[in-house]
Amino acid sequence: MKKTKNYFRSIVLFLLLGNTPFLYSQMIENYEGTPITMNIIKGGSNDLSTLTVVNNPFKTGINTSNKVCKLFRDKDGLVWEGFWSNFTVDLTVNKYVHVKVYKTRISPVKFKLEGGSSGPLEIASMNPQTKVNEWEDLVFDFSSLTGNYTTISLMPDFNDPVGLNKDITLYFDDLLINNDSNQPAYITELFQNSYKVFKDIRQSNGVYLDALALNGAGPKPAAIAANGIGLISLCISGAMYDKTGDAVNWDATAANQVIATTQTFIDFKNNGKVNGAGMFPRYFKWDTGGPDGSWSTEYSTIDNAIFAMGLFMCRNYFSTNATIVANVNTLLSAMDYTKAIYPTQIAMVLDQSGEVGSAFTSPFNEYMLVSWLAKNANPSNPGYNKSQTFWNTYFANPVTAPVVHPNYNGYITLSDGGFTSCFVPQFTYYFVNYFKNDPNYMSYYNNWLSSDKLFATNSGATNSYEWGCGAGEIPGGGYSADKINDNPNKIVSPHIIAGFSSIYSNTKSDLLSLYNNGTGPAVYSLPSNTTKKVLWRYMRSNTTPRASYIQAVDFSTMLFGLASLPEYLGVNWFSVNNSLGSPTNLKKMAPNKPMVADVIKKTIVYPNPFADNLTIESNDVIQNISVYNIMGQEVIMKTPKTNFVRLQTNSLSNGVYLIKTVTDKEEIITKITKK
Repeated sequence: MKKTKNYFRSIVLFLLLGNTPFLYSQMIENYEGTPITMNIIKGGSNDLSTLTVVNNPFKTGINTSNKVCKLFRDKDGLVWEGFWSNFTVDLTVNKYVHVKVYKTRISPVKFKLEGGSSGPLEIASMNPQTKVNEWEDLVFDFSSLTGNYTTISLMPDFNDPVGLNKDITLYFDDLLINNDSNQPAYITELFQNSYKVFKDIRQSNGVYLDALALNGAGPKPAAIAANGIGLISLCISGAMYDKTGDAVNWDATAANQVIATTQTFIDFKNNGKVNGAGMFPRYFKWDTGGPDGSWSTEYSTIDNAIFAMGLFMCRNYFSTNATIVANVNTLLSAMDYTKAIYPTQIAMVLDQSGEVGSAFTSPFNEYMLVSWLAKNANPSNPGYNKSQTFWNTYFANPVTAPVVHPNYNGYITLSDGGFTSCFVPQFTYYFVNYFKNDPNYMSYYNNWLSSDKLFATNSGATNSYEWGCGAGEIPGGGYSADKINDNPNKIVSPHIIAGFSSIYSNTKSDLLSLYNNGTGPAVYSLPSNTTKKVLWRYMRSNTTPRASYIQAVDFSTMLFGLASLPEYLGVNWFSVNNSLGSPTNLKKMAPNKPMVADVIKKTIVYPNPFADNLTIESNDVIQNISVYNIMGQEVIMKTPKTNFVRLQTNSLSNGVYLIKTVTDKEEIITKITKK
């Protein structure tokens, strides 16, 4: 056979699992450009098999790329039908070849390397194919080899005998060599399925239930906090659809679903289902908004604060949708979180009038969010001054704040008393951008992670990936918020591991270990589709009992953490979209008055859509301008200190961007498109 000239593809830097945070990965072929020369392996003139590069006919799951390779396989073809190519791969550091396949039958897949110092090696994938009519990542272990190998071969349907009575078509894509033996498919599936949890608790009018019922358990009522998380899940789904075009796992109609949910709550509000502070009951009937039996109808300030953050996230992410902006402003305009602020404590519950608080809590805990919303009230609000004083006393500087600073083996954190569950800092990290942007808070955040992992080891965890002091259903029944020195059931909370993804490099590795190819004790099947699996709580002391519910609020950090991974939306996506904007936006807008109409008098970003340049004008001095792409990556940053800025944007690719403009009086988030 005549072999073609050898040449190299580009080397790309991938974030990988393991102790070394960055390693070089070699892309063999992704079929998006001119492909490598593939010499088809087939059985002579009677074998009509062909190889062609085609548009991806199944842009779903782990593979939403545009181009893939199609193998038309003759039923009378060879067992080892496939291709070989002169292509050099370097096995000095990287040891694992990955190939994505889409097939109509289960059969072995083999990969062969030749032309190296240790001789040829032909092996089957270390993880057998388990799926049909669905993309799957197969991994080949070449850790016994080292150095350069100059010839590769792929045989994607190595069935002996061939056993076909008709021709078949199969596809493969993304041939990659790296030092990661894990299947990235599992992480993607966990992300997609984690979103499906929220789809499954969404009711026909757009209202979300408190929890997903498992194992035949009865349904929960609707919960106001769950609806805040549900709204944020729609923002994530919309962002992932914008990024991938995958309408199977993400919703192309996310904006319409936000409209449906917010309109339902406007109807509830207009029918008198809120108290005097514009807050909804903690639990209620999903169809009427009224009381649901014995479930609490108290007006919880933190639950409503989570709902408010869902509204803010929708207003920011869907800022060009006038209906969403108007609906959100209608709901936010009635809410007054200054009512929850007392001189030294925060009211966890407000009465029907919205004027009287009860069940008080001291800082520091998740109620930082309530104080943050109160701090950002309209300066004309009667409670504005007390809210500023409270924030400045207890939250502006966590080092000097008069709050408890628990110390666990040298790891100092924050608390309202003893050690807190890790959902507390994770909620504040994802909802309060002041927390994420303050280095002192982030130092404590790292300490929460370190102390949690150390506590798991000290309390008998035999595996380094079995940790996570979180809250949620106790396997076997009941509910607990587990924390350091208070986790008697030795419960592992995978959603806490995921929630620390932005600062913990082993997040994916730990989650994959808990998943254990779908057999780990943390694995739960979704009732709506038992092939869809997620990770939820189990007891290290007894892995047999199963949880009956997945609570929406507690499980949210699984979805948030996975969304923050760099291959999805990235670590900055939340901090870009959770901005409260102008500090006067609460109690400011008249009902049905779009925010955009209010701020355009002060700050203008144009044109939209834009091409080679973008202009920002403001009545106030522009201190900072940041342009973020759809993954939350900052692509332009300017500190003009002027009222007029023109940005050159010809280097930006077409797509959706967020412009954060900070003036000396306000912060504006604008969604804009380059075409």
